[in-house]
Amino acid sequence: MKAFITGGTGFIGSHLADTLIDHEGYEEIRCLVRNNEKWLKGKDYVKIKGDLDDLPVLKKAVKDVDVIFHLAGLVMAPTYQEFEHANVDATENLLRIAFKQGVKKIVVLSSLAAAGPSQGRPVTEEDPMHPISMYGKSKKQMEEMIHRIHPGDDTSITILRPPAVYGPREDQIFTFFKAVSKHICPIVGDGNHPKISLVYVSDVIQGILKAAKHHESGVNTYFITGEKIHTWNEIRGTTSKVLGKKTIPIYVKPKFVKKIAGLIEKTASFFGTYPVINKDKANEMIMEWTCKADKADKELGYEPEYTLKEGLSRTIHWYQLHHWL
Repeated sequence: MKAFITGGTGFIGSHLADTLIDHEGYEEIRCLVRNNEKWLKGKDYVKIKGDLDDLPVLKKAVKDVDVIFHLAGLVMAPTYQEFEHANVDATENLLRIAFKQGVKKIVVLSSLAAAGPSQGRPVTEEDPMHPISMYGKSKKQMEEMIHRIHPGDDTSITILRPPAVYGPREDQIFTFFKAVSKHICPIVGDGNHPKISLVYVSDVIQGILKAAKHHESGVNTYFITGEKIHTWNEIRGTTSKVLGKKTIPIYVKPKFVKKIAGLIEKTASFFGTYPVINKDKANEMIMEWTCKADKADKELGYEPEYTLKEGLSRTIHWYQLHHWL
């Protein structure tokens, strides 16, 4: 089969590209590359030079492919217009071209952020979507757009919503591991609440591959997550054991998180940057984010393989091997 990947130079996308390159079922892997190949450099793939705003390039990229993996997306920006352009408009460009080219299988990566926080129980695919961040709202708008423009034929589109994804090459949750490596562990809440769902990157790739084999027509949505729901105290304890370092937990009351984030964002503005910890992100940090993959288990045959300890061990070992820690 021939596949086209957007976001192949990113964290999750590069792991998918690695897997497909070695997969005997795929004979050609095309990846959209804007400038820097990053993790794809030197690997056996077809480089498609351009971006999601370049319609002629997209037309060339999807010609004769069997499946499209749309993983590209904007996760951090100061305005909603930027999120909308990157996550909604660009996705629509790609899908409309794919429909015209006759591509019948498309896998789109969304996020738990599109569904919104959980309220005392894990979110399911049947729950109404209530995102609280600009990123989450743009992903919700993206999903709604996909349902709206589906051609109504036998085209199969699978939307996957992972929670927070961790693993080798990840550089945002990495800041947590970096802090723990220095014996400090900042935690929002009391460590037991709010709870959180996490998923190791290899399990996300498993879910993506199973979704690619699922050819039910229409638009179908699934959560892809780890085997358990975790507390930050549990995550801190496991991380400390893997690193072999004692840590001092610093519990931050939710009401102070927005104030701290606002200060960080204001300070960063003096340097012309937009920080990972910002006021919009703070809205998510103080909430509970949990989901279950029961539907994916039943319909896709998805089953997470990595425990928290196994995933953290592999992740931290990679950070150490590549001198990130």
